[in-house]
Amino acid sequence: MYQHSQVFLAALLGQLYRRRGKNVAVLETIAAANAAYSIIKKCLANGNEVKGMVGQVGKFLNAEEDLKDAVKRKKNNPITAITGGAEGDWEEFQALETIKEQRRELESWCRLYGPPGTWDKWQQYQADARVARKAAQKQRQREREELVEMVMMCVGCLFAFSGMAALLYALGRYMEKW
Repeated sequence: MYQHSQVFLAALLGQLYRRRGKNVAVLETIAAANAAYSIIKKCLANGNEVKGMVGQVGKFLNAEEDLKDAVKRKKNNPITAITGGAEGDWEEFQALETIKEQRRELESWCRLYGPPGTWDKWQQYQADARVARKAAQKQRQREREELVEMVMMCVGCLFAFSGMAALLYALGRYMEKW
């Protein structure tokens, strides 16, 4: 029960941060990864197949990718370089190392206690999930670019229409028609 509430809380906090347009906080990402990991491990201990833990594997992968992206954004942020914001580097490093260790443990659990081929199925699922996430991200980026283009076209048309109306008004005033 505790693990499910932990997963729910981490997912809720992640959604709130995403909706506000802020970076996903490292602590919420770590909590989501740890919660998903514990559920995956419990499923493997109970002998469940990969299909029974697809959602948790997705949460674990998303948390891992979010954490890596957060670290990459922080490294590439020029403001962080100027201000010397290295106070969270140790926690991020520890979190990445913890996730690597959890991956090694999952591999060991899959190979020892899971049915033959479970680890290979999981690796294939991870690859498919990464490809799907990248495709979805490219689609979102494409949709955003189209939206920006449409807004720019509307603003351009509005300026053109306003310019034409102002020109007609000035011409009418000049010719003393109005």
